[in-house]
Formats: sequence, C-alpha cells, structure tokens
Amino acid sequence: MLTAIRRPTLFDVARLVFVGAIWGGAFLFISIALQDFEPISIATWRVTLGASVLIVIALLIGQKLPTGFRNWRFIFIVGFLNSALPFFLISWGQQFISSAESALLVAMGTFVSLLLSHFTSEDERINAPRVIGVGIGFVGVMVLVFWELIESGTGNLPGQLAVMAAGCSYATSSVISRRLTHLPMISTSAVTMASACLYLVPLAFLLENPLPTNVNASSIVALVYLGVIATALAFTLRFFIIRANGAVFMSQVGYLVPLFGVIWSGLYFADAINLQTLISLGMILLGIAVTRKGS
Repeated sequence: MLTAIRRPTLFDVARLVFVGAIWGGAFLFISIALQDFEPISIATWRVTLGASVLIVIALLIGQKLPTGFRNWRFIFIVGFLNSALPFFLISWGQQFISSAESALLVAMGTFVSLLLSHFTSEDERINAPRVIGVGIGFVGVMVLVFWELIESGTGNLPGQLAVMAAGCSYATSSVISRRLTHLPMISTSAVTMASACLYLVPLAFLLENPLPTNVNASSIVALVYLGVIATALAFTLRFFIIRANGAVFMSQVGYLVPLFGVIWSGLYFADAINLQTLISLGMILLGIAVTRKGS
C-alpha cells in the first residue's frame, strides 16, 4: 500500500538540504576511515552502529516492530539495496576514483528514481517540471565537479561502475521504501538497518578484519559519524521525506551530497569555497524548486 504524497514545502526542502549536508560529510569520513579499515568493514560498522542507535531509540519511545511477511520481505530488500550494497560499493569504489567522480556517478541515480517512480506509482509520474528540474540539478553537479574531473581523469572503470551501481541501488530502494511508509518510521528504520547487518557482518569477518589493532582515533570518529549521524539520523529522516514527498523528491539529495562534500572538504582542508561552488549551489536549489512545482 502506498501512502499519498504531498507537494514539498519550504520545510521539506530544508529537511532535504539537511540530509544532503549530513551525507556530504560521509565522503570525507569514508576517506579517513579507509586509513585503518577495509571497505566491507566500514560498511559493517556503519550499519551496526546505525542499527544499534535506532533500536535503542525505538525501545525508548515504545514503537512496535513491523509485523507481516509482506512488510518484512520489503524490509530485507530495502536493507540490502539502501545500506548493505551501496555502503560497500561506495567505500570500495573510492579506492580507485576521485570524490568528484564519485559524486557525479552517485547523482545519476536521480534519473533512475525518476524513471522507476513513473512506472511504479500513480502520483510520481514523469512531467515537464520534474524532467527540467532533474536536468538542472545534474548540470549543477557537473559545474561543481567538471574541473576536478578534467584534472584527475576518468579514473578506474571498476570503481566507476561500483559507485554508479550504488547510486542506482539508492534510487531503487527509495521507490521500494514507499511500500513501508505506513509503518512506524523509527522501528522500521531500525530493523531495516539490522537486516543489512545480516548481509555484511559475516562477509566482514570472512573476507576482512573488522577489528584491526592500532587504529587511529580519527578512524574511530569517522566510523561513529558514519554510523550514528550519516546512517541512523539521516536514514530516519529519509524515510520521513519519502513518506511525505515521494522518491523523486528524495532522490535529489544526490545533487546536494557532492555539493556539501566539496564544502566540508574545503572547510576540513582550509580551502576557500569558490564561485564555482556557489553557482553549483544555485543551480541545484533551482532544480529542486522546479521539481517541486511538478509535484
């Protein structure tokens, strides 16, 4: 059952920007965590910490766990497509390609979401404002990363395909997540994240060492951010946005993520935010506003 969506308000746009700001920092913290942890281990710690925090919150507020085979079937699908698979693919892909290229390839998932939503829902059909808005946002991302792509080259094909697949996985999970929006959001987010642990924990211990010795404090901080902020908090907000405004609107966070990735990296490395970044910000927000008109 799909719950009806509404036209995004300015509060909804602000909420989307906030999630984009959180996920934008994930690229930086993944790079830091890669100094001591391998890709599957990073993804495993991320979902484990995220699930633990959400389960505690769900218990404290008294939210009941979802019931019914159909609901749990979608929970395991979303857990795989929304967390287990893309978390690993992005961490693995960033070993071979630049953050700019990663940002561009992840943003392409917005087009997948637009197409899938058209064929799987009655209230997210493709229309002119949505197509124009998604296009403007994509151009905004290109403005942001174009020169870095020119300088760093096109990177490594396996890494490119991995990050592109992660973007498509996020987009597909956004569409499927609408089948869960009638359930309590906190407990649903908790069990969805816990289901991702079932995929990743065995692989981490089988293929890597998720408990290395002599780990830097910066890597621990990075994992805590990725698990608690970028996963537990952000993915709960994601469910609320999808329930209120649909998968197409939510998918545009893919344009905000690289923007904030550049901003946080600029602040971390004490680099000035330039005119290129501001132009990109304007185009991305314009694209979101145009898409909002088509909702």
